[in-house]
Amino acid sequence: MKSIFLLPGESAFCKEPAQISTLLGSCVALVLHDPQRAWGGMNHFMLPDARDGSGLAPGKYGDKAIANLLKVASMSGCKIDTLRGRLYGGARVVGHLASAGSMDIGQRNIDCAEKLCREAGLRIVQREIGGSNGRKIFFDVTSGVVEVRMIQQSAQNQEAAQRRERLTGRRLRVLVVDDSATVRRLIAAGINASNDMEVCAEAENPYEAREQLLATDPDVLCLDVIMPRMDGLTFLRKIMQYKPIPTVVVSTIAKQGSAMHTKLMQAGAVAVIDKETLNLYRTADVMERVLLPKLRQAAHSVVQQRSAD
Repeated sequence: MKSIFLLPGESAFCKEPAQISTLLGSCVALVLHDPQRAWGGMNHFMLPDARDGSGLAPGKYGDKAIANLLKVASMSGCKIDTLRGRLYGGARVVGHLASAGSMDIGQRNIDCAEKLCREAGLRIVQREIGGSNGRKIFFDVTSGVVEVRMIQQSAQNQEAAQRRERLTGRRLRVLVVDDSATVRRLIAAGINASNDMEVCAEAENPYEAREQLLATDPDVLCLDVIMPRMDGLTFLRKIMQYKPIPTVVVSTIAKQGSAMHTKLMQAGAVAVIDKETLNLYRTADVMERVLLPKLRQAAHSVVQQRSAD
């Protein structure tokens, strides 16, 4: 029996015995089967239409992929009232099965497929859609049987999915730690001016920061290095042992390639930014382009607890 594996954007329609398979995360596959002729086909699309991203091959868009598969079936002699449709995929996934914006793109792919099939008059007899796990799909064209094997997420991917769920629909909360009141004010002004972040607390040293971490439970930490009573590197190492939190370090002594930069990354920082590049005293433009994206990225990251050196 012929075996066909579909990549995103591909489709196949067979009039002879064959097994068509694919691997789905947030993508969706439409399976067609004509039980009278024992023919069938499948597609695999990534996005509902070109509005969700231009420049991809037509088959990667749901509106094109579904129309094309139905057209091929019709040209082969199948009638829409004899075809049976099945929908698979559309999961909310992270990790290697995720596509850009996949925390909501899966449902939009499902909605697209449902709408187009309904408009075409195609009867959907089975749905294995949504959820938070990927799927392996195996379609026997002759019998019409579809085998679905769920792909279990790793513990880290499950934690990342849960974290993204918690952050959905609200502003990211940032704790700013710097011994300079002026620097804290400038960074806080830039964060609070954004549409999706806010400063939940400020601290001028790690001891105050420890109390604020417990009191406000921020999503991400913006941390200086040179501070009184305890330096930022020592503090980062301590919190990564006891209360890990995504951290972006902003410091004048942690330039790219420096020993301090390396130590901070090894201690668990998600990103390290040279404070001088932000031009805090001149313009907010650089902070919007450099610091804010790093804070967003960090807030959605999963950081692991570290052991003492």
